[in-house]
Order: sequence, then C-alpha cells, then structure tokens
Amino acid sequence: MIGVHSPVHGENVHAYITLKEGVRRPTSQQLIRFARARVGYKAPEAIVLLEDMPLNAAGKVDRVTLKRMAEERLAGAPPS
Repeated sequence: MIGVHSPVHGENVHAYITLKEGVRRPTSQQLIRFARARVGYKAPEAIVLLEDMPLNAAGKVDRVTLKRMAEERLAGAPPS
C-alpha cells in the first residue's frame, strides 16, 4: 500500500496486489469492500491488480515505482 496525494484528505491509500496462480480474479470493488469490512476508514481508496510486483535491486517491493504508477493513473483519470 502506498499513500497518494489528495487535495481533500492529504493522502489516500492505494494498494497494488498480485494474485497466486489459479486464484479466482476478484474485482477491485470486491477487494475494497473486503478491506473496509476489516480495517474501516483505513481501507485503500483504489486497488490495482498486477501480473508482477515491481522489485528494487534488493528484491523488495519497489514502492517508488508503485507511487509513480499511482500518480500516472491519477493524472490520466477524468476530473471528479
């Protein structure tokens, strides 16, 4: 999960996930409802399914790349 700038809330939570092979592919809305039922207001605003998680040179999740991906998605989104 990463924080993405929001003019209203300061930051919104966005989650990027991968699924295990053979797992039924849920919709983003199903995943958000699942998270809200468990963590309430801290649940992610958006959930994006990825084929592969970006990794840095140390083999850890590359959060910088995820944040850039989230900002690019928001920049391409129609104004709300």
